[in-house]
Parts: sequence; C-alpha cells; structure tokens
Amino acid sequence: MSTTPDDRAARLVAALGEDGSAVLARAPGRVNLIGEHTDYNGLPVLPFAIGQDVMVAGRIRDDHIIEAVNRDACFSPRRFPATSPLAPFPPGDWGNYVKASTDALLRAGTPLGGASLRIDGTIPPAAGLSSSSALVVATALAQLALAETTVEPVALAELLARGEQYVGTLSGGMDQAAILLARPAHAIRLDFFPLRARAVAVPPTAGFVVAHTLDQAAKSGAARAHYNQRVVECRAACAVLAQRLGRPLRRLGDLADRGGVLRGLDDLLPDAPVSRVELTARFGVSPTEVDALVPGTATVADADRLVLRARVRHVLGEADRVDAAERALAAGDVALLGALLDSSHASGATDYRTSTPAADELVRVARAAGARGARLMGAGFGGAVLVLVERDRVPAMLDELDRQFYRRRRAGRDVRFAVTPANGPTVARVDCHGVVC
Repeated sequence: MSTTPDDRAARLVAALGEDGSAVLARAPGRVNLIGEHTDYNGLPVLPFAIGQDVMVAGRIRDDHIIEAVNRDACFSPRRFPATSPLAPFPPGDWGNYVKASTDALLRAGTPLGGASLRIDGTIPPAAGLSSSSALVVATALAQLALAETTVEPVALAELLARGEQYVGTLSGGMDQAAILLARPAHAIRLDFFPLRARAVAVPPTAGFVVAHTLDQAAKSGAARAHYNQRVVECRAACAVLAQRLGRPLRRLGDLADRGGVLRGLDDLLPDAPVSRVELTARFGVSPTEVDALVPGTATVADADRLVLRARVRHVLGEADRVDAAERALAAGDVALLGALLDSSHASGATDYRTSTPAADELVRVARAAGARGARLMGAGFGGAVLVLVERDRVPAMLDELDRQFYRRRRAGRDVRFAVTPANGPTVARVDCHGVVC
C-alpha cells in the first residue's frame, strides 16, 4: 500500500515526540536533462525537479545539539553541536550532509540553535538524482525556519553549493539550484558565476523515464575520487590553456571563443595523460598553481595521470548541447532533443569516461525499445539513465526495460519509474496537533 506525502509528513512530525510547534521542509530530487560536468566549469545545465523528495521535520531543542534521525534504519542517528567549524564524521557518513547544511549556515552568520530533526526520503540513493543535495537543502530550509529567518533562493543555492563541498566532493552548483529554483512543467536553464536561472517549458508530448543501472554512484563513497579527478583535470586544462592562449583562465566557461578552442584542441592540449611535474616542465604552469589543483581535503583517483584534451572536448561540446537542447524544447522538437541526449551519452562514455557497461547496455535497450534518446546522468560511474520517449509510450517503455534488462537481474519495479518536471521545495509550520499553519 502506497504512502501519501501527507502520511509521511504526519509520521515525521509525530516522531519528534514532543508537544509544541514544529517545521516541515520538503526538497525534491532532480533530473538533469542535459549538461553533465559543466556546472563546475562555469558552463550551463538544463535540469528539472521530480516528485521524489526528502522531508525534514524539525523542532527546537534547548541544549544546542543537532539530533538527526533518519526513518531508514540503514542510517544510524547522528548528534553534534550547533557550532562552527564542525569536524566531519568519517568519509561516506550520511550525517555529513546534515553537518554540511549546518556548517554552511553557521559560517554565513545564521543564528542556529539546537534542533531535533526527523528525516524521510523517497529519492533512490546513489542514482544521480541528487538525494544528497535534497537532504542538504531540506535540512537548511528546516533550520532556517526554526531560526525564523529566510535566505533568498539564488543566494541560498550558492551558499549550499559551496557548503556541500564539506563532504569532500568538488561539486558544482547545479543540484542545489535545480532544487531551489524548480518550476512545474519546466526545465531550468542554469548559468554560473554568478548563478542565473531561466525557466524553459517542456513540451507536453515529452515523457521521461528514470532507469537505474543497478550500479551505485555515491559521490560520498567510491565514485567521489573519480568525480574529483575530472574536476582537477579540467582545472589543469585551464592552466595549460592559459599559458597557450596568453590570458588568465579560471574556468572553461571563461573562454572567450569556445568554438575556436574546441576546433583547435589537437594543437592546444596533449592527447596523452600528463603528470603534475609535466604541467610545469612542459607547459609552463607554475608550481604554486599545480599545488592548488587538488585541495587538501579532496581525494582524487590519480593526480599524476591527468587527461586534458578529451575532458575539455566533452565539456565544451556538452555546453553546446545544452544551448541546442534549450532551443529544441522551445521548438517542441522532441526528436532533436533525443539526438542530443544520445550525443551526450556518447561523449560522456568516450571522452569523460563516466559510463559503465551496465549503463551502456541500458541505453541500448531503451533505444531499441523506441526511445527518442537516452543517456547516463548525474556524476556517472553508475547511477541512473534518463530515457526520453513520447509520453503516451512511457508504460510500454517501462515494460520493455523490465523484460530486456531488469527481469534477468531480478530487480524490483521501483528501480525504474516515470518522472515529470515538478515543484520546488516547500516549508510549513506545524502546530502541536500536526496541523499545517
């Protein structure tokens, strides 16, 4: 028997176990339609929020302790003081996302006190759907409501994007902004440094299916070093391009002539991996710049095997695909949008090396079943595939994915589901009888 959002909310508030008013915050997950690994490079993305979410119910405590209890018994309760700086829990601990929210708000001067937090989520973890960022956003919104203060959504998105790096992932700002700025029936075109948002209507004929590869892609776990590796490789490529082009370059998004650089990549960047020593000896990057490539808190896969040309080729090409996808949405051209998703997956698989055999197989199955396009989304290294299909063909697509991919893996039906562009977050006050104020 399914549980409604109201039922979940009532259980969370009741789990606080005390009389008096409480707050209830909800933050959705997100799908990234296109624009993978572009946000931290200062280039655009095109996500939308989904119906699956994280809820956080909160009530003030008088002992200056944050107590976080997850309804999922796999995640043990966590307690820590509401003080900054906060030492993190061990790497991979779910409580670090609650700490990330708390630490970011405290560093911004928000007067947080103690709080009892009860947490419930319906976003599949490690699927590339931003379950972790939804937890950070929902926790922050609950804490702000308890403190009786607000932060403008764009400013909060930028604050929490920086704050989530607390967990050791060199992530960009897409997830927090996609969650906080979402609009139903729309994707959100996001540009960065500074953050800007533009709503883009999604054609009603377009249907979307999220299909898990069954490979976990936890950025707080094994995938983190590979994700951080890509960030560092892009930083190293910027340092080399700055020397070759004779101008400062902090991010790939700062390039004045992206098309010209993309066409001239064979002459500008080496094809073979380079070491940090080679960055100085061969390309003139200063030792100080090289040392700054990998922050002390970050873990990377191999800091002395940096792939430059292929990574830049993906990022610049992906930024062009975001522009083209926005135009395709505006024109209602689902066929073109599907072709762009296909190109994005191919680029991620060959140039960014973020795909997996299971993801490639799932994409092939979806296309053979009539998908207009499909691609692995999120950080990669596992997670979920996004399938674009005509809306009236979504049920048939789900059945075909079951028959061709999931049945022989004995996977349940909850690993694939339809999604539509949904609302952003909500915050409500709840009185002692569970009535929303």
